[in-house]
Amino acid sequence: MQIKKIKTFAVASALVLSMAGVASATDFFETYPNLTAYNTNYTTTVTKSGSGREDVELRVQGATSAWYPTSLFDSDTSVSNIKWSMVDGSNSAVSIDNANSIAESIAGKGYAAKKTATVDKTGNAGIAVVEAKNTKSGYTNSYMDFTVVVNPDNDNKIQTVSGVNVRAYDKTKGSFKFLKSASGLVNTDNISSTINYPSAMDAIKLVADNNGYTYGVQYGTEFLENVTINNKSYNYSENELGWMYAVYNTSGNLVGVSEKVGAETFDVKSGYTVVWAYVSGYDAGFPSTLSGFDTTSK
Repeated sequence: MQIKKIKTFAVASALVLSMAGVASATDFFETYPNLTAYNTNYTTTVTKSGSGREDVELRVQGATSAWYPTSLFDSDTSVSNIKWSMVDGSNSAVSIDNANSIAESIAGKGYAAKKTATVDKTGNAGIAVVEAKNTKSGYTNSYMDFTVVVNPDNDNKIQTVSGVNVRAYDKTKGSFKFLKSASGLVNTDNISSTINYPSAMDAIKLVADNNGYTYGVQYGTEFLENVTINNKSYNYSENELGWMYAVYNTSGNLVGVSEKVGAETFDVKSGYTVVWAYVSGYDAGFPSTLSGFDTTSK
């Protein structure tokens, strides 16, 4: 289970409750140092088709250090500090025109920082993350991520990807203890999901004993629950033990998007390596390259 990611999603889901009054221009970011969505879904799914494009409008506003209350920006000058980018490893079918925000006036109440992501519906299926970030000095740790899923039609055809590498580790004792590795075909019927392309979640089947894995749903997101590897069960315990993942590209470098989204939606590619780690706590501390892992059983 991606404990940290799911916990973050739960907090984020509470951030659209209301909007507070706008602060003065001199203290806006002091009062509202964080960013959160404004009238925008955290995840948007676009169905892949044979033609056409689809625009996805994204908006952010300010939030207090406690994430609530929230506020529209006080001026277009404040909005100009918010820059947008595609997170490394995002699906190329999703794009933004440039980094700058549009200051959208909201019925005289203030401004939302707006960006439009364009989805090429003829492009590849998969996941993309668009990030809004505050570039104002002293507030550069403030950001908001939006996920865009390009999903194939559910035509009851099993989608497959060959040559996917999978590793499993136990990190409950502080270091990555190698458990098992495998390479092979990943397909979409390994878990029941609305995602119609092979995912990092589907890939667990390659290292689990005889389909020895279960998954659950939390906050609308599927997570890996219990896995049996080498005749030993590694089971989920809420807030204590669970499974987290990361994905590395063909050069062995960590794919940034895998740090942002759940395994159910990350699209695996041939030659990529999916690393699953059984962890204690909320952070696996995945290294930036595959060379940071041991592949010797201990």
